This record gives sequence, structure tokens and C-alpha cells, in this order.
Amino acid sequence: MPIQTRPIIAVLGSTVQGGRPNPALHSRLDTAVQEWRTATGVGLEPVVFCLGGIGSEGAEAEAPVMARYLEQTGIPRRCLVEETHSRTTEENLRHLAAILASPDYPDAWVGKSAEEAPDPTVLPQEVATDGLPPITLVTSRPHLPRALLMAKSIGLDPRGVAAPVHTITLKSLVREVGALAIWGARSLRRAIAGS
Repeated sequence: MPIQTRPIIAVLGSTVQGGRPNPALHSRLDTAVQEWRTATGVGLEPVVFCLGGIGSEGAEAEAPVMARYLEQTGIPRRCLVEETHSRTTEENLRHLAAILASPDYPDAWVGKSAEEAPDPTVLPQEVATDGLPPITLVTSRPHLPRALLMAKSIGLDPRGVAAPVHTITLKSLVREVGALAIWGARSLRRAIAGS
């Protein structure tokens, strides 16, 4: 199958601790593995995007940790993309769209480590999304509605898959509502500035 027609699974990062996924990220990665195995079971070989930069000062980038974990589960390196330049969910998704729209995709990114791949921040961040493949977007259940809304607003065609969480706390729900409000305000400000 030509690589350009391969399905896309995009896993949104979460915190890593000591080079290992935290429980939320572990759940997201295990869900992505299930999605990948389902696709390979019907003869497809998806590309899995590990979307996660450095969340806080001095913290470890998430994407390389995610890729190592996925390789240990049997997903070959030739199926992985590491995107380490994003700091927010919106940046994760904008960089994903920019990479998919790049004339250098897939050769410059698929199967490469973050150090080997180009920096997606130098690509146009507002891209024509016509012709981009649909994506399977994997994240935690509380985060999924906001992530899907952002992906659609960018012009991506997402199918959301919620990774199980052991508990949904009031703190996580408040965080999502707050993050959605901040993103909405930024989007409105951009729309007003652009008109």
C-alpha cells in the first residue's frame, strides 16, 4: 500500500515521568496500539503520530517516550512519527496538519526520530486541509471533546477514540472547561484580528 494512503492515528501526549508514560498517557498509548492492531488485522498499516513536546521547563519531551513505548509493543519504527515542538493541544493538531500537508510528507517524518525529522514550526500553520486523510484521534475521555472541536476547527477530519481513565475528577473536568474557554477566547481574538 502506498504510504500516502495509510491511515493516520494521532495520539495526544500527556506527562512523562522519568522516561516513562504517566498512567493517562499509558492508557492513550494502549488505546492507540489497539487501533493499530485492528487496522493491521484488515491489511492496513497506519502511521502513528506521537504528538507531544515539552510541557514544562526542563521536562522531558513526550513524543520520544511515546514512540519507544509503542515500539516495545510491536509497532515498527517505520510506522511512527515523533512531533516534539508542540506545547498545547492546538499546536499538536496544527503541526499534525502542517506535516500531512507538507510536500515532504511522508519521507521526511515517518520512521524518523524527532532529531532526524524537520521542525514543523517552520511549515505554514494555516494549511489547506482538502485532501488530507481522515485521522483517528486518541486521547483521554475528558480531553476528547475539546480535542475534536479543535481538530475540526483546523479543518481536520477526526474520528475520536477515548482512552479509558480510572477516574474522572472534578479537577480534570474544570481543567478542560477552562482550557476550552481559553482556546475559544484565542480563536475569537484571531478571527477578529483577521477580519
